[in-house]
Amino acid sequence: MRKVFPPIMGALFLLIVLCSEVSAKMPAEGMMINVPPTIQNSSMSTNYGGSLKVLMATSPALHDDMRQVHVFDSSNMNIAWKFDFGGLFDQEKQVPPSPLLTAPTVVSAFIVSDSLLKVSWNAVPGVAKYNVYRDGTFLSSGPFNYLSDPWLKGATRYCYHVTTVNAEGKESEKSNQACATTLGTPKAASGPLGLTATAVSETQINLSWNPVNGALGYKVYRDGLYLTTSTAATSVPDKELREAGRYCYQVTAVDTAGKESEQSNQACAEGSAQKFTEKKMEAAASVSKEMLEKGRMRIDIEFDYNKYDVKPRYHQELKNIGDVMAANPDLEMVIEGHTDNVGSKGYNMNLSTKRAKAVKEYIIEHFGIKKTHLTSKGYGMSKPIASNKTAAGRQKNRRVEAAVTNTK
Repeated sequence: MRKVFPPIMGALFLLIVLCSEVSAKMPAEGMMINVPPTIQNSSMSTNYGGSLKVLMATSPALHDDMRQVHVFDSSNMNIAWKFDFGGLFDQEKQVPPSPLLTAPTVVSAFIVSDSLLKVSWNAVPGVAKYNVYRDGTFLSSGPFNYLSDPWLKGATRYCYHVTTVNAEGKESEKSNQACATTLGTPKAASGPLGLTATAVSETQINLSWNPVNGALGYKVYRDGLYLTTSTAATSVPDKELREAGRYCYQVTAVDTAGKESEQSNQACAEGSAQKFTEKKMEAAASVSKEMLEKGRMRIDIEFDYNKYDVKPRYHQELKNIGDVMAANPDLEMVIEGHTDNVGSKGYNMNLSTKRAKAVKEYIIEHFGIKKTHLTSKGYGMSKPIASNKTAAGRQKNRRVEAAVTNTK
């Protein structure tokens, strides 16, 4: 028998094993030949065969076994034969290495406005997504080769890098750095420092603060409301004061674009010490007399539109009521809230209730009055003391009153 094997890359090994045995086992590779049952008990047999194994450098293996068995049956001299050819082509699965991840080579940053920059880069084939970093910190991730970066500070420089990420989550090195500066002028990071408020008379408080570099001017707020603007000076007088009251101020710096900084520290002050103390004592005596003789008085307090928070300037007004209650431990009172007729009944009832409650809680918290001795109630527009047809009448109806409920 002759067989020609074509040339195969790699090393070629040929092994021929000849043997005479009843066993059908192939010792070379451990494979078994199936001998038909009719000849397993034959008296004589020959077993010969060959094994061919081809190995190639790229790691596939061609393995062929040939086996021919001739059996002589002594009983009838019949010759039975079997030719067994088995083949196995094994190819070890090769896992191709992951392609080398390449970062984008051209990253550019473009100015759009004082709060927006755009970043773009060349697309890299075969990547799952891109990671974008701003000033060394991860910013965003996505499949597109561009990005808009909003909500930035004006006149500020930002720098970007981009990486590629494959389907396995592996990330490339960072790209080149691209930087751009937003439009506008820098906004002050913090407000003016060192704000002070000094009462110089019963009607005037002077303010002063430290300058802020680059500030075009300053805005002054009194009790949370805008008061005035100072174009360059770091001090202003506040002359629009009530004779009795406590006022609190804050200041912001303004840049050339009109943007404000954060607010400064808060500074508060009252009127002239000696005269103001005398007036406070007179006011407290008047409140005590009115409350004990008439059993009711109007509290001189005002609220912003649709608001019910108590401003610091009314601290002394409410302290007079607290002092009266503290001097008369058995006195019980109710704080009443009233409105004009502008708006629905439900709206005014709710607003008057909140304002009365706010006054009650302020007195209890600041002057140590027992909760059982001071309550609150809202009446809305139901108890006017003047006509709602005029502005002056409506102003009188928007009021808060304190009423004695039990002197025991």
